[in-house]
Amino acid sequence: MDTIQIQENIARASDILEQISKLNEMVSFHEKESKEKSMMKQYELMRTDFLKELETILNGFKINIKIEGIAA
Repeated sequence: MDTIQIQENIARASDILEQISKLNEMVSFHEKESKEKSMMKQYELMRTDFLKELETILNGFKINIKIEGIAA
């Protein structure tokens, strides 16, 4: 991986973590406040997609971890 690609991957990983944080808040809101199951599921699916992308980025750094929250 070249320096530019490394920087892009780091920036993307940071962005993904921010997005996951926001999605966690939305899931929590719908779980506790609105009880809107369909919206909660939609946010959980988006979170799973971000986690998969994050896992791919980390694998590029030769970091292999098990991320909880990724549906099998």
